[in-house]
Formats: sequence, structure tokens, C-alpha cells
Amino acid sequence: MAAAAPDPLSGEFQGLPPALGGVRLYAQLKPDAAGLAELVRLQSAARVLTPRARPVSPGRLHLTLIHFGKADEAYARLANTTGVSRAEFGRALKSYLAATKTALPERDFLLFPLALTGFGINGSTLAVEFRSTAELDQVHAGLYGLLLDFLAACRVPDPSAYAAQDPALSFSAVLRPHVSILHGFHPPSGAQLPAVTPQALRLRPLPVLYRT
Repeated sequence: MAAAAPDPLSGEFQGLPPALGGVRLYAQLKPDAAGLAELVRLQSAARVLTPRARPVSPGRLHLTLIHFGKADEAYARLANTTGVSRAEFGRALKSYLAATKTALPERDFLLFPLALTGFGINGSTLAVEFRSTAELDQVHAGLYGLLLDFLAACRVPDPSAYAAQDPALSFSAVLRPHVSILHGFHPPSGAQLPAVTPQALRLRPLPVLYRT
């Protein structure tokens, strides 16, 4: 299980960049108890079609708003491209984490599920896709802007072009709201996926720093 998310401005993160190893960063929406129960229901129903599919544990079910990836790997790629120092990267990362935390609203979002959809390579990650809202799109746009500011602070001359080709950031420019529920999902040909319930799920914004 993932560790609890520490305050990015205190504790171990005061030590950045030495404490970069294995820290995975992203902003997400977490379902409430009723929403989690519905996601688990869909997960169980879909897994009947492919028993060997790997379920995402309930505690990790989430909707990603912005994925940053592992901080140490991000630094290695940026240093190779721009020559940014570890100290510069650490300062930029602290500022980015603080700004991201501030940009996340403290209110919940009500999102309507659309369908179960295949994501990832060959569509083998089964996800519940949601209809976005104007407010959620606005939040994502703000978070993406902060990501570009971070890249600029790391000496990237064209942040949007860099993000588009970076393996961890390449999907960050566009929000396609979904919650992944199964990996390695390969249903029999013609199999009918479980239907989603046409009822909004409640999800709450949360900044996440996981040590893997």
C-alpha cells in the first residue's frame, strides 16, 4: 500500500534534492465511500470476464489530474536535457508542489461515469471513464500551467514541447477523466462489458506524494 501523503513543505521533503529516491508525484481525485463501492463493483463484475486481470487495490483507485512521475527520474531526464543542477531542480520542485497544493480546490466534484473503456497499450487497462465538467477542465488547465512553469524553472526553453515528448508527462496536456480498475484486461471476443450506473460519483482533490 502507498504511504500517506506528507506535507510537501515539511518533514522529509525539506531535504530535497537528497530525498528524491522513489518519490512519485501527482494530483488526483479520490472517491468517497459510495463511489469506491461502485468502482469495486464494476471491477469485480469485469474481472469475471478475465479472471487473470490484475485488480487495482481499493486504496489506490483514483482519478489522475496531473501525473508528474518519479522525482529522481524526472531530474535525470531534465539534467541530461538542460543541465539543471540538483539544487535548482529541488527549489523548482518545492515551489511546484506548494503551488499545486494551493491550486487544488477544497470542494468535491460530482462526475458522471460514461462507460468502461480500455486505456494504455492495446487497451489492456480497463478504466471507468467520466464526463468532465467545465470546472474540472479549468482546474486541470491551471495544474498544467504550473507544470510548465516548473519546467521553465528547470531551464527548459519550450516547456510544452518538452512535456509532449517526456515519457511521464506526455499525456499531461489533455484531461481524459478516468479511474483505472484492472490491468492486463483481455476479455473474450464479443464479451459485453458491465454497464455503469448513470449516477454521479463524488470525488475529492488530493495532492499525492508516494514513496515506492
